[in-house]
Amino acid sequence: MSDHITPISGRDSLTPKKYQYRFLALSRADAAARPCRVSIEAATEQEARRALAPLFILSLAARLPAQEAHHA
Repeated sequence: MSDHITPISGRDSLTPKKYQYRFLALSRADAAARPCRVSIEAATEQEARRALAPLFILSLAARLPAQEAHHA
């Protein structure tokens, strides 16, 4: 099977699936700030936290499938 070619439809597993992570967040810069909702699209929760942790103290609220673009 050295001539095996993967069909285009079978390549979806090579790209990580993205999710929208939503967090309840507190600003690290402003101690008087009220909690707010922050959303970010990432493949994993760790990736999402890594991007937001320098700015916010985070509490996970939801993980939702990312909306894929549909072209007409």
